[in-house]
Amino acid sequence: MDPDASYDINSNDSDPMPRDNGDNKHGTRCAGEVAAVAFNQYCGVGVAYNASIGGVRMLDGTVNDAVEAKALGLNPDHIDIYSASWGPEDDGSTVDGPGPLARRAFIFGVTSGRQGKGSIFIWASGNGGRYTDSCNCDGYTNSIFTLSISSATQGGYKPWYLEECSSTLATTYSSGTPGHDKSVATVDMDGSLRPDRICTVEHTGTSASAPLAAGITALALEANPSLTWRDMQYLVVLTSRSEPLEKEPGWILNGVKRKVSHKFGYGLMDAGAMVSLAEQWTSVPSQHICKSREINEDRPIEVSVGYTLQTHMDVNGCAGTVNEVRFLEHVQCKITLRFFPRGNLRILLTSPMGTTSTLLFERPRDITKSNFDDWPFLSVHFWGERAEGRWTLQILNGGPRRVSQPGILSKWQLIFYGTQTNPIRLKSEGTRSGAAAAGYAAGLNPFVFPTETDQQSGSLGASGNYFQSDLYSNFMNYPNLFSAAGSSIDKTVATLNGHNIPTAQRENVMADSNNKLVVLHDCDPECDQQGCYGKGPTQCVACKHYRLDNTCVSRCPPRSFPNQGGVCWPCHESCETCAGAGQDSCLTCAPAHLYVTDLAVCLQVCPEGYYENYDNRTCVPCEANCASCQDRPDYCTSCDHHLVMHEHRCYAACPKNTYETEDYK
Repeated sequence: MDPDASYDINSNDSDPMPRDNGDNKHGTRCAGEVAAVAFNQYCGVGVAYNASIGGVRMLDGTVNDAVEAKALGLNPDHIDIYSASWGPEDDGSTVDGPGPLARRAFIFGVTSGRQGKGSIFIWASGNGGRYTDSCNCDGYTNSIFTLSISSATQGGYKPWYLEECSSTLATTYSSGTPGHDKSVATVDMDGSLRPDRICTVEHTGTSASAPLAAGITALALEANPSLTWRDMQYLVVLTSRSEPLEKEPGWILNGVKRKVSHKFGYGLMDAGAMVSLAEQWTSVPSQHICKSREINEDRPIEVSVGYTLQTHMDVNGCAGTVNEVRFLEHVQCKITLRFFPRGNLRILLTSPMGTTSTLLFERPRDITKSNFDDWPFLSVHFWGERAEGRWTLQILNGGPRRVSQPGILSKWQLIFYGTQTNPIRLKSEGTRSGAAAAGYAAGLNPFVFPTETDQQSGSLGASGNYFQSDLYSNFMNYPNLFSAAGSSIDKTVATLNGHNIPTAQRENVMADSNNKLVVLHDCDPECDQQGCYGKGPTQCVACKHYRLDNTCVSRCPPRSFPNQGGVCWPCHESCETCAGAGQDSCLTCAPAHLYVTDLAVCLQVCPEGYYENYDNRTCVPCEANCASCQDRPDYCTSCDHHLVMHEHRCYAACPKNTYETEDYK
C-alpha cells in the first residue's frame, strides 16, 4: 500500500484499512484488479502489477461534498489515476452530481495535477439498468473530466445492470447473468489472510469494470509518462474495439466513420493497442472551449404521447477567435426545462455531420416534479467531428405516464470542447522504443498517423498542413483513422492547390487551367452528374439517390427514412417503417410494440388511459372519464381523481340511492 496515495477521510488518519464487517470489501476487490502483484500465491495478477496503489476510506461514514473533494484532491502530484466505483443512487429517478468543492477538485486535478499534465479520473458508469436509469443523470460520469467506463458480459453482451448514455467512453468486461456468466476474479478482504478466503471470483458490476480500465491506463502511462488527461481519452477513443461487442444492437457510425454505442461507448478497451499508441503519442494541442449563445425562449413540450419538440442552432465553432474549435472532443448541451413526469422525456442532439446522440432516455421511475436546471448533458459521440453548422435538439414525450399539463423548454446552450488544429501527431519512427518499432515493422500497426518527421520534412506538401482543407480533412478522407485496430491506411499523399489527396485517388483527380480541383465522371452508378473523387459509392461528390453513412445508396435500408437532404436517418426505435425521426412518425410498429391509435405512436406498453386490443396489437383510448379501463373503452377500472366509480363507470358524484366509499374513488 502506497502511504502517499492513501488516507482515511472518515476517521481523519493515515490508515485507510476498512472495518472487517463484511460490507467493506468493495475497495479491496477493486484494488486487486488494478495492482495485485505478479506471481503472488493467493489470487490473480493485477492488470498493472508494477503500479503502486493506495486506498482512500471515504464511504464508510458521512459522505458529503467536502469528503468527496478531499478524496478527489488527495496528493495530486503523486497520484496519477483516481479510480472511482461509486456515485449517486442508481434508482432511475435521481439527478445528482458533484457539489462545488468536488467540482473544484476535478478542475484543479486536470489543470494542475501530475505537475500540470492532469489527474486521470476513471469512473464506473453505474448499475441502474434494472431501473432504466441513465448515466447522463449522474454528474460524475456525465463530466468531461472523467473517463466513464461501462461493462460487457464475457459473451460480449449488455449486462442487466448497464445504464445507457452518451457520456460513456469505453467498456471493459465484468459480470453478467448470475449462474450463467462469470464474474471478475480478484483479491478479497479477509483479516485472517487465509489463502482459501483471500481470493474471490464474484466481483461484479461496473464497479469491477472501472478498475480494469484504471489498470489499462496505468500501463499506457508506464509506456509514456508524459501523457496528459486528454491524451488518455484520445488513446481510449482511438484504440477501443467495437467488434467484440457488435452482437449487441445499437451501434451507430458517427461523422468520422467511428462506431459508437450508448451502451459501450467506443467499444472494448484494448491494452496492447493503447500501450503501442502511447509509445508514439505526442500530446494534443491545448483545449479550446467554444460556447454558443444561450437560447432563452420558452417552447412548450406538449402533453400528447409521442410529441416531439424540435429546435436548432447554427454555430460557427467560434471561428476566427482564440476559442475556435474545429476538431471536437466533448459536447455539452446545457438544458433548462420543466416537465412532469420528467422521466417521460427523451432528448436527442444531432450534429451538422448527421450524428444523432441520445442525451437522455426515458426513465419510467422518474416521476418527480423536479426540473432540469442548466443540466450539462454530455456526449462523446461527436469526437473528431466539426463543430460548425446546424445542431438540432429534439425533446420527445416518449414515456407511458399520462401528462396533465405541457412542459416548458426555457433555455439551452451548446458548449464545444476540442482543438483548432489536428490533434493527432505521432513521434517519428526513430524515437519509438525498440519493442514498439519491432511490432510495427511486423505489420501490427493499428494506426498510421502524421508524424513529427512527416511535418518537418515537408513530405505532406507545400502547405505543410496535414489535411487542413475541409474537402480532404483528416477525418473525412481517412475514415479508418478512428477505426479499430487492424486497419491499414495509406499515408502517402500528393498536393494539388493546397489539397492533400491520397495516392489511390490521384488518377481520378485532375486540375483545370486555373489549377482548381476537377473530378472525373467514370463513377459508381449511385453518384450523380457531379462526378466523384475515386472509385466506389463512398467517393461520390453527391448522390443520385440517397446517402447512408457517407455511402451513396439506391434506397434507405429498413427502419430508416430519407430526410429532406437525401440522407438516410434511422427511424425511432419503436418504428418498423417511418416518415420521420420522431416517435410520432411511425407508419408501422417494430416487433413487440403496440400502435396507439389516436396518437399514431408505437409503445411497448399501453399508456395510462388506454387498453390493449390483443387482436390487432393496438392501444385504444378509454372514454374521457376513465383513468384506466379494460377490454373496452367504457369499462373503467379507475377514475380521474375528482370522479367516483359506479358499476365500472365514472361520475362526478354518486348516482341516486348510492353513497361514496373509500374503495372506489
